[in-house]
Amino acid sequence: MLDVLGAEQAWEVPGAWVTAVRQRLHGWGHDARSLRPLRPDAFAGFAKGTPAAVWFTHQVAPLLAGWIPVLHGPYADLGAELTREFQRPTYRVGGAGHIVQIAATDWPLQVIAGAQGFREPNRRHAVEVSRDVVAMFLDAPPLAARAKALTAVFDRILADREAIHLHTTADYPAIVQYWRTSALTEAERVVLPELSGPNAALRYSLNSLRDAHAKLLMAIPDDDAGDFAQLMAGMVLAGRLSSLPPAVAQILGPAAQDVEKAFASARTGFRPQAWLSTNTDWLARAVRHDQRATARMWAAAATRVSMHLSGALNDGPWPDPQIPDLDALFRLLDRDRRPMAAVEQTEVSLSSAWDNAQPSNPAEKPKPAVLGPVDFTNDPLAELDSLVGLESVKDSVRKMVAEVKTNLRRQELGLPSHERARHMVFVGKPGTAKTTIARLLSRIYHQLGVLEKGHVVEVDRSDLVGSSTGTTAPMTAEKFREAIGGVLFVDEAYTLVPENSPGDYGLEAIATILKLMEDHRNDCIVIVAGYHREMQRFMESNTGLASRFPKLLSFAEYDTNQLVAIFELQARYKGMTYSDDVLDVVRSIIPPSPRGHNFGNGRFIRNVLEEAISNQATRLSARDPDSLTEKDLRELLPEDVRPPMSMRAEDYLFQKPGT
Repeated sequence: MLDVLGAEQAWEVPGAWVTAVRQRLHGWGHDARSLRPLRPDAFAGFAKGTPAAVWFTHQVAPLLAGWIPVLHGPYADLGAELTREFQRPTYRVGGAGHIVQIAATDWPLQVIAGAQGFREPNRRHAVEVSRDVVAMFLDAPPLAARAKALTAVFDRILADREAIHLHTTADYPAIVQYWRTSALTEAERVVLPELSGPNAALRYSLNSLRDAHAKLLMAIPDDDAGDFAQLMAGMVLAGRLSSLPPAVAQILGPAAQDVEKAFASARTGFRPQAWLSTNTDWLARAVRHDQRATARMWAAAATRVSMHLSGALNDGPWPDPQIPDLDALFRLLDRDRRPMAAVEQTEVSLSSAWDNAQPSNPAEKPKPAVLGPVDFTNDPLAELDSLVGLESVKDSVRKMVAEVKTNLRRQELGLPSHERARHMVFVGKPGTAKTTIARLLSRIYHQLGVLEKGHVVEVDRSDLVGSSTGTTAPMTAEKFREAIGGVLFVDEAYTLVPENSPGDYGLEAIATILKLMEDHRNDCIVIVAGYHREMQRFMESNTGLASRFPKLLSFAEYDTNQLVAIFELQARYKGMTYSDDVLDVVRSIIPPSPRGHNFGNGRFIRNVLEEAISNQATRLSARDPDSLTEKDLRELLPEDVRPPMSMRAEDYLFQKPGT
C-alpha cells in the first residue's frame, strides 16, 4: 500500500506493476550499449555500473506524487523499493511511518544535468531516458497526473528542433531557465508548480493551503481552527519564528497584515502542542464525517507550508514537519481505511485491524490475517469513538472535553472560567466499559493539561476499608495520594455503605475521600461506579456526596447484535475464523432481554469465545498433530460454541435488571 497524503485515497500497489517496473529497470541494467555513455563509476548508495535510468527512477518516483509529498505505508520509500536490486547492501530499503520528500525545483533535469559533458547524441539520449523513466508511472494512480504532464513536456521537447537543440548544446542554467519560463503550458504549471521556480512553488503552497482551509471550515466548522490569518500565525509560532518570513509576506500581500495582527494576538501564552492537538482533533472530526479528501488536502497543504517556513527550501535544516501532526493523522487514516480491533480485557472496541483485500483469483478465498493490538496510545478520543455502543456516554465525554477547551481559552484571554467539579458517577452493569472510559478520560484530561500524570488508580472496598478502628482513614488517604495527578476509580462504591450496617467503617472511607477531594480539588478526579440502584443508595448515604459529584454517566448494556459483533471482533483479534453458523450459535446462547442483574455483557462474550477456543483444542487433540493445517487451527465450528462452564447461574436468570 502507498498512501500519498494529497491523494483522495491510498493505493493498493499491484504486485504485477512492481514486477513490471523492476523488469524494465533490469533490462536497462543489461543494456550496456545504449546506456554506457550515461554510466558514472557509481551513484551514491548504488552498486558500481548502475545505469542513470535506474538511479533516476529512485530519485523521481516519490516526487511524482507531488510537490513536497508525504508518503506512508509499506511503499512509502517507493524509489528504494523499486530499485533495491541495484543498491549496495548497506543502503536503506523501505521506511516506517511516513516519509516527507523534497527536492530542488529542477528535479526532473537530473539526468540532463549529468550529461552536460557528453556529446550531442548522448545529451539527447539523456532527455529520452528522463522521459522513459517518468512514463513508467503513467499507470500508477497517485503519480499519474504529474507523470502525464511531465511526459508531455519531454515529448514536446523531443519533437521540437529548437528545444532539443537547446538541451543538447546549451549550458545547464539556460536549460533551467527554459523550463521555468517556456517549457510548460499553464495547465502543466498547475500540476507541476515547483518547476516554475521557488517563488512559484511558495505561492502555490500558500494558495493551496488557503483554499483547503476554507473548504475544511465550510465542511467542518470549528471556532478553534480560526481563519487563514490565524492559521498562518499559529504555523509561524509553532515553527518558533519571530515573525512572518519576508518572502511569505510578499506573496500574501495585504493579507500579511492580518497575519501579523493574528500573530501579535496569539503569541502571548501560545502553546504549540495544544494548538497541534486542536488541529488533529479537527481533522479527526472531518474524517469521521466523511470529509476524508478535504482533510487530506488540508494536511498536505499544511505540510508544504510548514516545510517552507522551516527554511528547508533555503538550504536550512531538515525538520520533521510538525504541522499537522503526521503521526497522529496517519494513525487516524489507517483506522478509517480498514476496520481494526482493540480489545482491552473485558471492554471491547468496535474497531478491528484486519484487511478485507480481495484475492487476485476470485475462486481463491482470502486468508484471514492474524491481528495485533491497535496502538491508541496518543489518540484516546479515537479510541473513545471506536468503542461499541455507549453513544450517550461518548456525547457526555465530548461535552466535557469542549468545556475544558473553552475554559482554557477563557484563561488565555484573562476571562473568568466557568468550571464545575470534574468528579463523576458511573452507573451500569458489569462489562459495559466503565473502567475503560475512566482510563480514557484520564488520558484525555492529561493531554489537555488538566491532569499532571493521567494515570488511573483502581480500588474497591478492600483497598480503602480497614478491619479495625483507626486503619481506614490512613488506607484511604494512601490510595488517594497515589491517584493525585490522575483518576481515583472506586469500583462497586456502594459496598462502602452496606445495607443495615450503620457503624460500618466504609462511612469513614467516604468522609476521608470527601475531605481529600476538597484539599486536592484540581489535582485528582474521583469516579465512583456501580449498579444504578445501589449507586443511588450510595449517593444518599452522605449529604455531601451529591454536590461533589455533579456528573453522572449511564452505561447501557449491550443488545444482542452488539454482543455478536463483539464476538466477531474478539475472534478476529485472536486470529480465528468462523462461519455464519457459528454466529447463529453465539446468538442462541446469549440470554434474551431482560437479562439478569449480574449479566456480564462484554465479559460474557469473552468467556464464550475462550470456551469455544478451548473446545476447539479438545476436538483437534483427537487427531494426528502432523495432519493439522493452518485452516484447522484457526477455524471455529458451531459445535465448539457452548455456554462456558465457568459462567455463573446469574447470567441465565431472566430476572428484572437492577436498574
